[in-house]
Amino acid sequence: MAALSPRSKSIFLFASIALNVLLASTIVTQTIDRRAYDRDRSTSSRVAHLAKRLPGPDGEKLRTAFSVHAKDLPAARNEMKAAREAFRKALATDPYDPVAVEKSLAGLDSSRAKVRKIMRETIVTAAAEMTAEGRKRLAESARRR
Repeated sequence: MAALSPRSKSIFLFASIALNVLLASTIVTQTIDRRAYDRDRSTSSRVAHLAKRLPGPDGEKLRTAFSVHAKDLPAARNEMKAAREAFRKALATDPYDPVAVEKSLAGLDSSRAKVRKIMRETIVTAAAEMTAEGRKRLAESARRR
């Protein structure tokens, strides 16, 4: 077997390093992406996360208010799911019917409003019993990142 020239060795070394960097970046990307995908995005998880940021008693007040209002969430979510499906069906129908699409979108807006109302009632109920510090922290947590 013939010895490689210094130029060939440099090319192979560069290719090896490039391949290793590509492999490492792929592994890191997959790991980060999987964590973001696996994160619990449920409403109860979000409320629990908010409650952790509040002073002890205020966090408990938020959890309690959510548990009172949460019983209405499954029905509202099912309605929203059905409204999304109605929208998809109306949009895919041939011939296209803009009135049906508009009606399905209005239904979707209405179902989303019900979910938002439940969460709004939770916040209003809990905030009425919180300390000023708890309301301040809740307001800071509500800022968009």
